[in-house]
Amino acid sequence: MSNDCTICLKKVYITEKIEANGRRYHKSCFKCSDKGCRLNITNFQSHDGHLFCQKHVPRLHAIIRQANTRSRSIKHNQRTHHRYQNEEDDDTI
Repeated sequence: MSNDCTICLKKVYITEKIEANGRRYHKSCFKCSDKGCRLNITNFQSHDGHLFCQKHVPRLHAIIRQANTRSRSIKHNQRTHHRYQNEEDDDTI
């Protein structure tokens, strides 16, 4: 493992070192990539090699939830369209 900070690439001395996910950081560099919130070893999240606080970590489930809502809406529209189509067919008989 290198003695350099993962963020600023400068040497990290033992008095200012934080180790997380097998990487070294200066205490001052160990902050949220999104908003710059100060992190510590107990409250950080890592995503794609970037550090985040718990509030600003990218949320995959939000994307999935949006896609599921969209597919339910499409299915609802298809059922509604099918129902109206059947009613029109009944009127022509």
